[in-house]
Amino acid sequence: MGDLPDDRDELIAVLYHRHRSELVRLAIGMTGDVGVAEEITQEAFARLLSRWRTLRDQQSAPAYLRRVVINEARAGWRRRRRWESRTILAADRLEFDDVDVVEHQAMLAALSELPAGKRACLLLRFYADLSEAQTAATLGVTVGTVKSQTAKGLRQLQRLLEPTRTEVR
Repeated sequence: MGDLPDDRDELIAVLYHRHRSELVRLAIGMTGDVGVAEEITQEAFARLLSRWRTLRDQQSAPAYLRRVVINEARAGWRRRRRWESRTILAADRLEFDDVDVVEHQAMLAALSELPAGKRACLLLRFYADLSEAQTAATLGVTVGTVKSQTAKGLRQLQRLLEPTRTEVR
């Protein structure tokens, strides 16, 4: 982030262009809904703008944004329908045979079955490529909690995906 401008509004615009798509994808993974993910991401940037003076430093802004996205998604985003009741394309309802799309949709459906904490750990560790320590800091939990939730989430995800793997191939 060494090439960032000094002006707050310009800096937030640069952060928006660099991190928006990553945050939207993270929110989609948490909520399963593109529209809600967009709203959550916008809310994260609005909060960043309002909390700018209280941030430790400008380097912590991306971590702050991820945390807001995760927290908003976990809170159910203004009491909308819960993730489990959202419509996600199921592999058997797709009208084409693109295996990557089928596997992607199966993964989203399986992630929807996980509790929010496990889902957040998996998305931050393997999608956002954060370390265990960074994930723990983002979620406000210990590294041990991240390790156990990740391990349990992976086992549960594997069980959920097992039938899908045999159907797709």
